[in-house]
Amino acid sequence: MKNERVTEDFVRDHFKNDPLFNAVRFDEQRTSVAKARACLAKASKSLTGKIGSPEFIISFPALPDDIIVVECKADAKFHESEDGDNPAGFAVDGALHYSAFLAQQYNVISIAVSGGNKGKLKISSFHQKMGQLEVTEINSALLDVFSYITIFKGEAQAQSIESAEITKTAIDLNREMNDYSIVEYERCTLVSAILLALQDGAFKASYKERATSKKLEPTPERLAAFIVSSIKNVLKDAEIDAGRVESMIGEYEKIKNHSIAKLAQIKKKRASDQQDNYVLRDITERLEKSVLPLITLGDKGYDVLGRFYREFIRYAGTDKKTGLVLTPQHVTELFCDLVGLNVNDVVFDSCCGSGGFLISAMKHMLQLAASDQKKRKAIKENQLVGIERRTDMFTFACSNMMMSGDGKSHIYQGDSFAQEIIDKVHSLKPTVAFLNPPYDVGEDGQLEFIENALACLQPGGRCAAIVQMSCVTSANAKAVAARERLLASHTLSGVLSMPADLFHPVGVITCIMVFEAHKPQPKGFKTFFGYFKDDGFLKTKHMGRIDKGNWSAIRSRWLELFLNREKETGLSVLTAVTAKDEWCAEAHMETDYSTITQKDFEEVVKSYAMFRLVGAGTAQGTYDDDDD
Repeated sequence: MKNERVTEDFVRDHFKNDPLFNAVRFDEQRTSVAKARACLAKASKSLTGKIGSPEFIISFPALPDDIIVVECKADAKFHESEDGDNPAGFAVDGALHYSAFLAQQYNVISIAVSGGNKGKLKISSFHQKMGQLEVTEINSALLDVFSYITIFKGEAQAQSIESAEITKTAIDLNREMNDYSIVEYERCTLVSAILLALQDGAFKASYKERATSKKLEPTPERLAAFIVSSIKNVLKDAEIDAGRVESMIGEYEKIKNHSIAKLAQIKKKRASDQQDNYVLRDITERLEKSVLPLITLGDKGYDVLGRFYREFIRYAGTDKKTGLVLTPQHVTELFCDLVGLNVNDVVFDSCCGSGGFLISAMKHMLQLAASDQKKRKAIKENQLVGIERRTDMFTFACSNMMMSGDGKSHIYQGDSFAQEIIDKVHSLKPTVAFLNPPYDVGEDGQLEFIENALACLQPGGRCAAIVQMSCVTSANAKAVAARERLLASHTLSGVLSMPADLFHPVGVITCIMVFEAHKPQPKGFKTFFGYFKDDGFLKTKHMGRIDKGNWSAIRSRWLELFLNREKETGLSVLTAVTAKDEWCAEAHMETDYSTITQKDFEEVVKSYAMFRLVGAGTAQGTYDDDDD
């Protein structure tokens, strides 16, 4: 006799193994949400007037108006009745029955699953919008949670929730690693190493066994060695060149010398007792279940490692000497539109960090290439160029690119000012440069990074760089001289003043500079200056800056103003500048005083105070623990 529990187990496992499972409320038989209970109060399938009890009710704390209901049957012959009026006997009938009640207060996806054999299940899914009777059939397979959120709210909202889950996982891992005295830069190496090792099937299948001896005692040293050897296999299979492999393995070998790999027993901070050391195994399992699926969900261009690194830096408050400021993903994506990135561009980042700009550029160009496999291959292999001086960040960039679908990009370790490196870059004929130069080199140093990048571009190339605001306002002789050289050789297309807390909790005020390469600034040319201080992101407790749903519209308006060179009071201005002028909207923009509120005044004062405090500071700036 067929057992409905088998069907339910399949559905349960499908959702519980989903990378976004922690973003949903997964109830069985009876929902824990009061509004849903009220809708189902008289939804008994036997039509007795009692509360209805579908097998599964999936709701979203972040989406209070959306819900999924699942109805199961053990035998596929009871999938759907001929007339659709037997909710007690058939899966589709039951799912739509519950949908009708829930649609009074929800947008509903109702799913019917029947059959006792995993390979022969029948699945039907339907979408019913709140307050409407019409039901649309949407799919004949179980989808991932990301896809269901996309159906409800669109891909942007799904990505926002996915991003929040990545952040939450990163925060939890940070706290766990901090408890075992793993410092920030070691955490980045460890996460990168494990995610790479998990690409190896043999490692994924047996790492838990390697964590223990035959007597079931912890042997973390053996697991650490297994991680490194598995990375070698992954790099070999990806046909990574020997020099790059040597550099990456040299960085990952450091894992073997850490206490989490050397000690059979270990103690947490502030704990009194030692415990068996399964730390490396537990971190690997957490990454396998919570992060690896997000990488493999598809080509969404998600800079997973970059997200982790930003959160590691954010919560590793004791490590303020890294000199590292990683650019938020929505800004790296904005760069692509600012320069009109096209499918044939060759993108160069002279200080690529974890590869965030290159990831966004690759995603953008692959979308333009669509199904042209030859062009997609060329983009991944020939159209992405990166330089990174730090060995750890070079390793992270390589691994990040690999896990984003590319292992053969021209990423070099070294000094981007070295002639040997410059010659390599020139040979690849880059047309676009993206960069976030190190802020600890000072204003003139950041401007020299831009000069260097521009010099590597083909004539007519475009460069976008995000730098400290002091680079465009400083009267320091070296900074003015650098600005003079830039205008003598290139055209300053625009400067965008960015939100004061863009890099929160790192206290640094920034702007984006956009240049056209090898075209001296024409006399009287009017540069676009944007006062783009509100990107719609808000600081959220424990989650950093989160898009509250306004970024898409704001981004469109910013791009419209910049690309069309439009002047708008309070947002943008066009004016000619010299090297001695301040290159920012604040110095040239007209103000509509009639719209100014007390809150606006307070924000400007606060922003100016922060600028005076840290505007000319180093990359690490100040770390602020207030996330409210």
